[in-house]
Amino acid sequence: MLQDITKLIQLQERDQRIRALQKDLKDIPTLQSRAKMQLAGDQAAVDAANLAMKEIEVKIKSIQLDVQTRQTSIKRLQDQQFETRKNDEFAALGHEVKRYQGDINKLEDGELEQMEHLETAKAKLKDAQAKLAATQTRVNDELKNLEERGVGVKNRLVDLTAERAKLAEPIDPDSLDLYTRIFNKKGDAAIVPMENMMCGGCHMKVVVGVMQSLKQSESLTQCEACGRILYLVE
Repeated sequence: MLQDITKLIQLQERDQRIRALQKDLKDIPTLQSRAKMQLAGDQAAVDAANLAMKEIEVKIKSIQLDVQTRQTSIKRLQDQQFETRKNDEFAALGHEVKRYQGDINKLEDGELEQMEHLETAKAKLKDAQAKLAATQTRVNDELKNLEERGVGVKNRLVDLTAERAKLAEPIDPDSLDLYTRIFNKKGDAAIVPMENMMCGGCHMKVVVGVMQSLKQSESLTQCEACGRILYLVE
C-alpha cells in the first residue's frame, strides 16, 4: 500500500470526526431553541389562566360597585320617606326601596357565584404555574447541558484540528490536494476500500485496469465511477 494512502486514511479519520463535531456544534443552537419552545405552551397556559382570573375579579368589582350604587339609592329613598307626609308617596318610595333591595340580593348571589369561579380560576393558575416552573427547571438543565456540550465540542475540535495539521504535513501536496477536493465534494469519504472488485464508496464494479493499478501501488488510483481514491484491503 502506498505510504500516502496510509497517511490519508488516518487524515480522513480525523476529518470525518471533525466534520461530525462541526455538525454537532451547528445543531446546538437549534436544540437550544427547541428546548426553549417547550416553555411556550406552559407559559401560554399560565397567561390564559391569569387572564381568566383577572376577568372574574373585574366582574366581582363591577357587581360590588352596582351593589354600592343601589345601597346609596336605597338610603336616598329612605331619607325621602322620612321627609314626605304623603302616604301614597311614602308607599311608592317603599316600593322602590324593595326593588333596589331585590336587585342587591340578586347581585350578591351573582357575586358569590363569581367568587366560586375565582377560587377555581386561582387553582388552575396555581397548577399552570407549577407546571411552568417544572418545565423551566428541566429546560434550564437541558440548556446548561447543551452549553457544556458546546464547550466540549469546541475544545475537541481544537485538538483534532491540531492532530490533522500534524498528519497532513508529511503528505505529498498533490495527493493531499486530490484527497481534499474529493472529501469536500463527497462529504463522507474520499478514500474507500476496494473489495470483491467493487468500490466501497459507490459500490460499482471496478474495471480490470483499476485493479491492476491498485496492485502496482505506484500512484493513487481512483474509481472511474465516483472518483474516490481506492485502496486494497489486505
